[in-house]
Parts: sequence; C-alpha cells; structure tokens
Amino acid sequence: MKKSNVSAHDSMLAAGQFFGATRVQLQTAEFVVTAVTHSQARVVPLHVHAHPFFSMLVNGRYREWFGREHWEARPLSMVLRPPQVEHRDEIGPGGAVFLCVDIAPDYWNAMASADIQLERRAFESRPIACGALRLFKELCEKRPGWMSSAEALITELVAEYSRDMRHVQRREPHWLRRALARLHDEPFTTTLRSIAIELDLHPVHVTRMFKRHMGATLSQYIKQLRLHHATRALLETDEPLAMLADCHGFSDQSHLTRVLTQATNWTPGKLRCACERLR
Repeated sequence: MKKSNVSAHDSMLAAGQFFGATRVQLQTAEFVVTAVTHSQARVVPLHVHAHPFFSMLVNGRYREWFGREHWEARPLSMVLRPPQVEHRDEIGPGGAVFLCVDIAPDYWNAMASADIQLERRAFESRPIACGALRLFKELCEKRPGWMSSAEALITELVAEYSRDMRHVQRREPHWLRRALARLHDEPFTTTLRSIAIELDLHPVHVTRMFKRHMGATLSQYIKQLRLHHATRALLETDEPLAMLADCHGFSDQSHLTRVLTQATNWTPGKLRCACERLR
C-alpha cells in the first residue's frame, strides 16, 4: 500500500494528493482519478483541494465538516466540492475506501463558459452512483482499453452532476419533495398509484412531471433506488446475498446479481472482495 502523499501540515492539496493512501490512479489532461483508502479511524485536518473535486465513498463511513455544518456519509454517498473550499473529515471505525476525481481548471472553466454551473452539494441517497461504480471497476481492473473507457465514464459522471443541478434550479412542483420523501422512506412498497392517491393527482400527471424534473420515470427511479439500497447494504454488512435480495425487492440472489452487474459491471461478490483488498 502506498503511503499518504501529503504531510499533516499541508492544507492545499494538488490534483491527486490525499491524506489517505493512494492505491491506484489515472491521470489525463482533464482529470485525475484515484482510489484512496484509510485503514483505520482518523481525523483528517482542515484542508482544501486546489482543483474542483468530487468523490464517492465506496466502503466505510465518514463525517465531513464544512464551516459549521457537517454531513454523515455512507457507502455510495457522493459530494462535489468547488476549488479551494475548506473542509475536514473524520474517518469512521474500520477505515474507508473512496473514489476521487480531480477536475482540471481548464475543463471546469469551459463548463462555466457553457453556462454549466456546479456548486458544492452532497448526494446522500439519490441513486446516481452506477456510473461511479463502473469507473471504480475500470480503475481497479485496468483491462485493455480501460483508460478511454474511464475518461468516457468521468464525462458522463460530470454530466450527471450538472443535470442534477439544473433540476435543483428549475422550479419544482410543490408535491415533488413529498413524493421523493415517500419513495426514500418506503422504496420497496411505494407505487405510482399509491403516490398519486396520496397527492390527489392523476397518475399520468405525476409520471410526466416526475420524469421532467428527475430525468427518469417514477418506476425507473424506484428500481434504481432499490438497487441503491441493496448495494449500500452489500457494502455495509456481511449479510448473505440471498437475504439482501429478499429484503430489497429482488426475486432471488441471481436477480440481484444480474441487475447489479448490468448497472455497474460488478458482481456482488467481486465488489465486496475489491473493497476488502483495497483496505
């Protein structure tokens, strides 16, 4: 395992620099992609990243402090940080595995010129992590042609963030947050019909407006959310796959494996093993 490539006294981190251990890294003209691990609990001192930066927590837990606020991250949580935003981290017991992407200033500025505005935002539960997990697999396995595949996935991931920010900025129907809260609280029992009845709206109207603002139909979103919860449980626990499948709305272990593999290119077993190997 490579040691941390910065000292505890450094507060400005260049692209590809981290307080954790760098396990594998890809560098292009526009991005630096890194798998970073912490083997045990620790407090990471206050620091900033010189470049725009986003990351996904793959395994473990951590708490991030920015100003007087903080948020608790669980596996598949993602966060985007604009350049030079101060924050500090507390890595949870047992350590953590991160997928980190630094964005070159020229690329960031070109997005701004194209009126693509990204702000610091944490994505805790929204099911947008499939592309990041595919990128994580390319980084871990380095199969032939992996660099071009990784670059394409990074661009898709940045586009996903920018698309989400446009949805946030667009005026939402007053009932959308209520519907999302219901979906996230009860992803395995909620249906289009039940939401339409609760909101006293026609199902067609709910479907049309949901897709306009969320980029997916309600049924697609429910399927993504179920996979998100199942994958998070896979990364957080040692529960047998058959039990995870049953608890998260899949017909059996094979069904869960098939859906996860199609979405992320990972089988459940290989994803668990990769996290153990990195840590």
